[in-house]
Amino acid sequence: MTMRLPDDYVVLDLETTGISWQRDTIIEFGAVKVRDRRPVATFQQLVNPMRPLHWRITQLTGITDAMLAPAPDLDDVLPVFLDWCGDDVLIGHNINRFDIRFIGAAAERLLHRDVPNRVIDTLEMSRAMFPEDRHHRLLDLIQRFDIADVEEHRALADAEQTRMCFEWMRDHGFGADAAPARAAAR
Repeated sequence: MTMRLPDDYVVLDLETTGISWQRDTIIEFGAVKVRDRRPVATFQQLVNPMRPLHWRITQLTGITDAMLAPAPDLDDVLPVFLDWCGDDVLIGHNINRFDIRFIGAAAERLLHRDVPNRVIDTLEMSRAMFPEDRHHRLLDLIQRFDIADVEEHRALADAEQTRMCFEWMRDHGFGADAAPARAAAR
């Protein structure tokens, strides 16, 4: 399904305890709300996973158990985050295979509802725009588009870099009617 690229949207990124949306959980939400293609608000919240982090997650993100101990749990954060997003299109890098699966599973488990927002994945946009390139990680895009040299692996910073990548691809020829989009995973 294709859709026109939106001028109003939310770009999001998560940090998690691991890569399995069935076994792992969210430890940080980061998001940028955009109106008329300009950032107008941000959302950043650590989440207590109620279990120790694997040392590799701390090494990757810099998030420690001590940072998460005073944070609210997912039951408290998820409804606030979903209300903040409203019915906006959700944009993320690898959102279809990662972020929306974590959010959808948590919404189903904790809130007994789905996440019906439309989703645009900047990873899929990059693959469509640069089919000859082998790598399409967020780090590859921010370097290719001269946005930054490093990816921080913190949710809000990565959401902001993803927003810049989305706008770069829009401004540099990604067709107005060619954005890969679909309903969020249920």
